[in-house]
Amino acid sequence: MLRGGFHKKHHNKPVEAATCRQTQPQETTNPRKLSNKHVHLYNSPFISILMEGFSMDNTTKKLILCAAMLSIIFLASPYFIARVLEPRSSNTNTPNPPLITPITHTNINHPPTGHLLAGHTPIGYTSETTNLCSFERYIIGVVAAEVPALFHMEALRAQAVAARTYAIYSMASIGMDHFDHARISEIWQAYLSESEMRARWGDNFDTHFAAIHEAVRSTKGEILVYDNEPILAVFHAQSGGQTEYSENVWRAPRPYLQSVNSNFYTYRPDFEYNHKFSTAELNTRLNSAFPNMLSDSNAPQIQINARTAAGYVQSVTIAGHPIDAIALRTALGLRSTNFTIRHENNHTIFTTRGHGHGVGMSQIGANALARRGYSYVEILAHYYRGAMVVGKD
Repeated sequence: MLRGGFHKKHHNKPVEAATCRQTQPQETTNPRKLSNKHVHLYNSPFISILMEGFSMDNTTKKLILCAAMLSIIFLASPYFIARVLEPRSSNTNTPNPPLITPITHTNINHPPTGHLLAGHTPIGYTSETTNLCSFERYIIGVVAAEVPALFHMEALRAQAVAARTYAIYSMASIGMDHFDHARISEIWQAYLSESEMRARWGDNFDTHFAAIHEAVRSTKGEILVYDNEPILAVFHAQSGGQTEYSENVWRAPRPYLQSVNSNFYTYRPDFEYNHKFSTAELNTRLNSAFPNMLSDSNAPQIQINARTAAGYVQSVTIAGHPIDAIALRTALGLRSTNFTIRHENNHTIFTTRGHGHGVGMSQIGANALARRGYSYVEILAHYYRGAMVVGKD
């Protein structure tokens, strides 16, 4: 997942004329509502025949019953397939999470840096061709590397816009005035080439590639801006139930990277994860990351000092030494800094919640919102507060 950072300001030019859409949440239908196809099932000829079939011989009854059951399976299968692809909470009475209308910030003393380059809105978009240019093909590779192709289309579109925005922000920050595929490592995003996609997806390549291609094509040229500048559109796998403020991870506040509710998937089996360390393994890792900190081979005493409002650990004390929680996460390979600690049978167990730094868009959260009926614009509005989607006229 994305490991975002901050870059120096190299330009200070406004975005060229573009069509802006304020990312306001809209009314959506309940995706759990059965379609007319399922409702009509109860009035189908099969059911009527079945009800009248008690006067028929046993063989005829069995044939009619089998036909009715096969019809039910055929008509209901899309619903059950959807349930398998994205398991839902056992609490079916939980309402859709409210999406707060993005706040339009004014009087910001330190607006975000990273700027579109003159003459490109955005870089790589060309209206003269119906094919995707090299920059947009690069975005396909990023989306393929970042999220499963089986995600809901609206979640794939949200990922495409976020990845495109982050790429343009990074390119502007390093002075790359045109997209150069030979320098994609400098943009700092995960990426899969076509050959890597084929190796990963095998026989499903055509189907998976078509889904991601459509997500990129249908959002072609669209990016997120705040105060008329592209935002630092960071994202992560899944938060610990609440996303984190950017200043708690990178020390620099961003008005659009606020802490928002993202508890739509806490029922998932991978939401919590136990990292179990023996005393010897824990000491080895700590001594490697923090030399001369431990004075003996005994199990170190680790105490959590403080948490952020979103629940992430800020710092810990190990053997009397204060340690930044992000540095500890790196040293131990923890999934996140939202963790608890317990000692059990000569082992130290860190139970983490979520996966990633927790700032910006939660990819699992985006898919959960998409499956509840929210559009990619609404999803982006939820995770990047006050930002707008802009694109070519």
